[in-house]
Amino acid sequence: MRILFCLRYNRDQASSRVRGFYIAEELKRRGLRCDVIHGYGWKVHMTFLVNLLRYDIIYFQKRFLALDLKLNKLARLAGRKSFFDIDDAPGGTRLSIQAERQAIGMIRRASATVVGSHRLRDFAQKFSNHVYLIPSSIDLNYYKPGRERKNRNYVTVGWIGNGIAYKEDLLMLMEPLERVGERYEIKLTIIGALEQKEIHCCFSRMKNVTVEIIDFIDWADPIAVPLAISGFDIGLYPLLNNEYNQYKCGFKALEYMAMEIPVIASPVGQNMFIVENGKNGFLASNEKEWEEKILYLVENEEVRKRMGKAGRMKIEKNYSVGVCADKLITALNEVER
Repeated sequence: MRILFCLRYNRDQASSRVRGFYIAEELKRRGLRCDVIHGYGWKVHMTFLVNLLRYDIIYFQKRFLALDLKLNKLARLAGRKSFFDIDDAPGGTRLSIQAERQAIGMIRRASATVVGSHRLRDFAQKFSNHVYLIPSSIDLNYYKPGRERKNRNYVTVGWIGNGIAYKEDLLMLMEPLERVGERYEIKLTIIGALEQKEIHCCFSRMKNVTVEIIDFIDWADPIAVPLAISGFDIGLYPLLNNEYNQYKCGFKALEYMAMEIPVIASPVGQNMFIVENGKNGFLASNEKEWEEKILYLVENEEVRKRMGKAGRMKIEKNYSVGVCADKLITALNEVER
């Protein structure tokens, strides 16, 4: 089986890195022939057109611009099977009606659609009978817990992500953390602020909390994220309960859990299926619950360790790149038959 992965982004972006490059590399290790192209531009499109007939399956990852609809149509006319992979709201960050229509067009035209969350599965099943829920996966070769956290005089609570997309979600943490900081010495580390003024201005003024803000890391480096979050004692994943976030696939929670870091997350999107409340972390619906859950984990180091190990076990069982590659191979074989 020969597969051409057509990715929207390069390795700097988590969706293409995890659901494209890493999966393609894992499939290669299983003996499948996989090639990858990414981005847009005449060179990429020429490569697609020249090599189209060499492949059995064209895998469009998060690509649903008007041009992608044409490429998908061309692939199908050429007798090739196509997969459409999506792991975010079909309307994009702006919930564009036009973008959603284009995503629907890709779903209808593709031989099968792969989604990263239950909400996306429900959406895609309206337009296709061949929909597979395959979560974003963790490459355990890079996520290796065990680094001794030396924060003996304080507890580090941390967040990592795209500050541009999450700045409003992050703000819900301020008051709960300040109240916890009145009782215990805590440090908040925000990684990925991306020079957002609102994040810097608001969090630099926090009371009772030591704040560290890191704007950039080398996202393309596979060990950059594991290394950056390895000092966290508690991983935070706040999400406002809005339409865009309801499609979220919970990857941040998976990264924390892979590093044996207990998670506190909003019960929004795929978080409700990933975080087992009281086992590998907590779900917090409002500021009062955020304060209570943070306080509880700050006070109980042994609980943090137990939850962290439970989270890692869940990743190994259900969310490793190997497990998810197996699921994708099953889907590819079913569509090829």
